[in-house]
This record gives sequence, structure tokens and C-alpha cells, in this order.
Amino acid sequence: MFDHFAPPPVPATEPLATLLDVTLRDGGFEVDFHWPDNHFGMVAATGHATGVDIVELGYIGGVPLEHSVARAGVGAYLTPDHIAAAVHDGLTLAAMVHPSALSEPVNLAPYAEAGLAMVRLVYHPRWAEAITALATEARHQGLIVAVNLALASRYTATELVDHATRISEDMAPDVIYVADTCSALTPEQVGDLVGRLRVALDSEIGFHAHDFLHLAYANALAAAAAGATYLDCSLLGLGRGGGNLAAEPLLLRHRLPDADAGAGALLLQCRSQLAATTGRRAGSLVAAVCATLNLTPVEEQALREFAALEHVDTDTAALWLLTQASRVSTLRPQDLRTHWHQHTPMVGR
Repeated sequence: MFDHFAPPPVPATEPLATLLDVTLRDGGFEVDFHWPDNHFGMVAATGHATGVDIVELGYIGGVPLEHSVARAGVGAYLTPDHIAAAVHDGLTLAAMVHPSALSEPVNLAPYAEAGLAMVRLVYHPRWAEAITALATEARHQGLIVAVNLALASRYTATELVDHATRISEDMAPDVIYVADTCSALTPEQVGDLVGRLRVALDSEIGFHAHDFLHLAYANALAAAAAGATYLDCSLLGLGRGGGNLAAEPLLLRHRLPDADAGAGALLLQCRSQLAATTGRRAGSLVAAVCATLNLTPVEEQALREFAALEHVDTDTAALWLLTQASRVSTLRPQDLRTHWHQHTPMVGR
């Protein structure tokens, strides 16, 4: 047991899985895909800095009528220019194509030339022929291919494996995603489904969690434990209904402790901009950081006192502590202040 104000236990970060950010794509439904132009570069830059592996920028060719998006904006009709504006070394850029939304064939070549590296295709048995053609074209352009098995909770486990097997045989994707569209699955069910797919398939498995019952993070952990190697998430949990798995817990526990200086500030700026655009409340990260660092309420209060003494907002102080945990001598406010002044560049204050 740790005494109050002792050095915080340093979190043991691990990759957990490849993280795919769906803020602009699935979160686009919150604004009918009318994103300001600067958001494509902003979300990509934030993902790159905070340890996200893939950023999905939106749709190519539109969204289906059944999604009830009136006059969808630019995020539903990505151009190669949107891709080019988001390019960062080491960051994979993705886009989704919904077969039922296409009014004409998609030419993926200019997107690939602009920097697109991954295409995700939405599966339904009625669209199998169209998906197979799209997957073939994507591979021809050197793109990673993922097929999303939507509405996973509406299949029995046997049906899901059967469909995934057909997808694997006919479309040969690199990744098959289990998408909990209805947000009805529990961690036990997710673990079972992913485990079955790992036995049946050669392709990698991804999991797309919605958060209507506040089980998204638990479901994602269960998916990873069962062998899923891709996880979707979105900043602020942006998405339809109850939203998606929020990226923040994944970043705080699995990426940010090892991120470069300045990543926390970039994350806070991006969250603020997304909140202003969507009307979704950003919410404080302090409690989640304290949970990541295994801090008591007394230690959380010390962190807040330190922030007040330094006249910085509490989220900034919390993210700073997350990256400095291995170097801090104690959690007493005065000791935190001393470390802050000795080891924090002026630009970070």
C-alpha cells in the first residue's frame, strides 16, 4: 500500500492494440459531417502526437440514406486534398466506403497518391459483390483493407463466424471488424465472439465499441484480451446516440505516459475545438489521470492545489503529472511546484 504523497506508482504502458481514431468519421454524424476544414489536420496532428496509430478521416462517396443525414458535409465526401492535409510521418490515414451509398464507382488511385493507406468497407450480405470489387481495387492500390461486420449483436455467435469466414474467403481483408452498432454486447460476449473469430480466421480482428451502456472501455479491454489487435475510439466519445468508445482512457492509460512533451497540450486544444464545433462537453481529465496513476482522493486534492498555486488549469497539471510520474519525488503541492519549475519548459506552462 502506498502512503499519501509518496511518489506515484508509474503506470505500466503497453500498446494494447492498434488504435484507430474515428472522431471525424463516426463522430461526423454529430455535425452531419460539416467539419471546418482545419479539423482534418488538427485531429490527425493530435492523433500523431498522442500515440494513435490510424486516423479515419471520413467517408469516400457519401453515407447511405438510411443514416438520415440531411445534406451531408465534406466529411462524407472526402477528396484527395483532405487526405493530403492530414499526412504525418508514421500515421496511417483511413477512410470508409459504404457500398450502398455509392452513386458511381470509386477511383481510389488519387486518394492513395495523396497519402491514404487504409480503406474500411461496411458489410452486409446483400453488398458482398460490391465489397469484393472494392476490396480488390483497394489492394490494387496498395491499401490496407478492413471489412466491418456491423450490427454484430444481431447475429448469433455461429452466424457471425459464418459471415466472417465468407468475408475472409471472398474478400481477403487484412482486418475483420466486429462492430457493436447497437452497443448491446457485454464484455463476456465480446470476449467470446473475438475468441471464436481468432480460431476461425487468419486475418486480424478489430473491435468497434459504442458506449450506450457505458461498457465500451470494458468491452474494448475484453476484445484485446481475447486477441483483437485493432480498437476504434473517438475523442470526447463523439458518435451517434450514446457515442463511441472515448479515446481518452486509452490514451491516458496506454499511450500518453510515453508521449513527447507537448502532446498533452495538443490534446487539450483539440478537445476544446471539437467541443466548440459539436456542442459535446469535453469534461475534465483529472479523475481519469488520477485513476491511471492509482492516486487517492487526498493526492488528487494535492494535485488541484498545485494547479491553483501555479495558476494553470487542472487538466494541464494532470497531464503534466502523467508524463512526469517517474521523476516526481513526492505529491506534496510544494514539491510538485519545485519539479514544475525545474523541469517544465516555459512553453509548456
